[in-house]
Amino acid sequence: MRIFAAVVSFLLVVMASAHAQSAADQAREKDISAAARELGALAADLRDGGVDDPQEFERRVRSASRKSRAQIAPVGEALKRAEDSLSLLGPAPKEGEPPEAAALAGERAALNETVSYLRGQRTRILANVDEATSLLGELSERRLRDLYRNILRRDVSLMTPSLWTKAADEASSLGAAFARFFDNWSQSRANRGGVLLNVAALIGAFLASLLLIGPVRDWLRRVVTSRIEAHEPTPARRVAVAGARMLARLIPGVFGGLIVIETSRALGLLGAEGVPVAQSIWIALVAYLVVDGFTGGLFSPTAPAWRLADMEAAKGKRASALLIAIVFIVGAKSVIVEIARTAGGADSFSDIVRGVAAILVGGVLFLICEKRLWVNKPDKAADAGANAAGGEARDEEDGSPWPALRFIGRIFGILIMAAAFAGHINLADFAATRLYYAAIILSIAWFVRAALKETAAWADRRLRSDRSAGRADDENYAFQFWIGAGIDFALLIALTPLLFILAGVDASAVRAFILRALVGFRIGGVVISLADIFLALTVFVGILMATRILQGALQRGPLAHSRIDSGIKNSLTTLFGYTGLVIAAIAGLGVLGLDLSNLALIAGALSVGIGFGLQSIVNNFVSGLILLFERPIKAGDWIVTASGEGIVKKISVRSTEIETFDRAAIIVPNSELIASTVTNWTHKNALGRIRVAVGVSYDSDPELVREILLKVANDHPLIVRYPEPFVVWEDFGASSLDFEVRAFLSDIGKGLQVRTDLRYAIFKAFKEKGIEIPFPQQDVYIKSAPDSVKQRVSAEGIGRRGEAPAHEPADFDEPDDD
Repeated sequence: MRIFAAVVSFLLVVMASAHAQSAADQAREKDISAAARELGALAADLRDGGVDDPQEFERRVRSASRKSRAQIAPVGEALKRAEDSLSLLGPAPKEGEPPEAAALAGERAALNETVSYLRGQRTRILANVDEATSLLGELSERRLRDLYRNILRRDVSLMTPSLWTKAADEASSLGAAFARFFDNWSQSRANRGGVLLNVAALIGAFLASLLLIGPVRDWLRRVVTSRIEAHEPTPARRVAVAGARMLARLIPGVFGGLIVIETSRALGLLGAEGVPVAQSIWIALVAYLVVDGFTGGLFSPTAPAWRLADMEAAKGKRASALLIAIVFIVGAKSVIVEIARTAGGADSFSDIVRGVAAILVGGVLFLICEKRLWVNKPDKAADAGANAAGGEARDEEDGSPWPALRFIGRIFGILIMAAAFAGHINLADFAATRLYYAAIILSIAWFVRAALKETAAWADRRLRSDRSAGRADDENYAFQFWIGAGIDFALLIALTPLLFILAGVDASAVRAFILRALVGFRIGGVVISLADIFLALTVFVGILMATRILQGALQRGPLAHSRIDSGIKNSLTTLFGYTGLVIAAIAGLGVLGLDLSNLALIAGALSVGIGFGLQSIVNNFVSGLILLFERPIKAGDWIVTASGEGIVKKISVRSTEIETFDRAAIIVPNSELIASTVTNWTHKNALGRIRVAVGVSYDSDPELVREILLKVANDHPLIVRYPEPFVVWEDFGASSLDFEVRAFLSDIGKGLQVRTDLRYAIFKAFKEKGIEIPFPQQDVYIKSAPDSVKQRVSAEGIGRRGEAPAHEPADFDEPDDD
């Protein structure tokens, strides 16, 4: 009755909270219906007649999506509370069982209705979110389609005189408008007063940005450049040094531009219409600083050893000038076009500017991709007339991508110029601008990639300095390869959104896709969240790294300063590693939100398959655990098995590695070590017995032989005094008296060395005492052949050769009777 009363009390509390939540449920229901109606209306506008204001349309869709996503968590919490309350009641009575109390039956029905209602709400909310996502995708697709339709549209050719006449008129009007703007601005400032103060503040902001150049350059030289230049130049280090030099120019430009723009806005020197123009000027300045730093590192006129491009100094200066010319052309075009857009009514003028800029960029690109600019002349003094020593031979090496890239660049430059002359100004401008920004982005990524690789190599040298001398070159190469592959993959992931934006995809659509991928997207009934996946991998790898660090700390700390056997130390560290692996797996799965009880069910279902197909693997795994816990063998033991004899190097999950005395590795399954007989010479301790057999002639004195053998054994420093050595007279041999000296060693691993030393000492002692070590000998007596055998052999010899032998076979000597 007490349990029943407690359940009823709990249900009354739940009912009270449910009544309190009814108002919230009704408000949420209204919001869900309103969001569905609004999204339906927006979908009808988009799919029927299109939208007049895409930005406003996108704002409304994102607002509805944001409100719907905010409702998912409250509905989920309410649903979980209702399901927990329902589970507290237990299962409903089955047919034929006594009915439950009316109050409980009513509460069960109410809770079932609440669960169904909340599940319906959650389904409708997710439907609204999916509808908003679909609308944003359709809007982005239409924007992209309209963009490429506009790009591919053919306008008036640049060769048309009327276009230039109209552009000249618009330029004149634009100049007059700017003259009036500055006159009005000067007049307003004169009326307010403080013009000189504002100008002084603007000049001060500009000087502050210039003053950043020196400290930043000195700091980067002290922290990065000087440390890298202390080592031998490598491709990665050259790129890292060039990147540091580029940052020395870039950082002052970025922060200095922000200082100037914000100062101008704070003083009221820039209105809302002037901010885009100032930003375009700032972007052009930053691009110039990036390219200037890039070319400074690429051609490095002051430090030839750190030059990235293997080319002559004069050609390097020319290539640098051409690259910076592209920056000036694109930057000036962007500023002028932004000014014309701000002023309005200068479409023809903008077309002329964009077309001419595209033609100039295409021409400069063609000049940059000329082969003679990048290929050095052969060194006539070093190798006159040998093309293999010249630059052309180096340039045309098999597998070099540069000739193909230069050819593609020349073709691309020609196509840009042809498109601009043919009237496809939008296409030419789009291609030239996107090529320009893609080159800048890839240049920065190149420097970042080299800096990260150099940092990883430096960290590897520092963290593995104690093992670097013994580590093989293949292992170093493998480490560098996988670190480089990881850096390249991370940069590819980071650059992919930028490349989509350069291709024309709306930035807001790309950002929304990234956020949706990170937060989670549904495929059927499964929600996949990249953020959860990355977090789970980070937790898994982090716990594994912490486990490895703790393993190393245990080996260097408590275990190293204890008297525990080395095999036990290895077993403890191995078990610690297994424990860390299990914890890492459980934590990673927990971060992913997987129910471990479901995994237990899956494991139970897989146990049937394990019993058949994976029986040997599981057997070896369990055997490995038995070896680690019971420790019949351990790392460092000298064992003899049916597979071979050697020293145990490692006991892993499936097998045990044994190193033979010939330095060959034997991989023995763990189950074989458990099921079969294993001889372990060092199981409890390293104490072991050796035997050395020796034979002496029958003329020797056995007592003297015994005395010599004992003395030789007792004189050896590696033979223990207890148990003491002893000599066994084994047998009367066929040629010798057979003795054997037996002695115990504190370390049986040195048995071969001790047996060798004893044989040397025994031989020397026997020589000094005149004791002979006989070799096996045997006397053979041969009787003469009978007369009948002699006659038959003589007859066979005549038959084979057709003539009598030259002489009769001699009789065998008869043995002496005595």
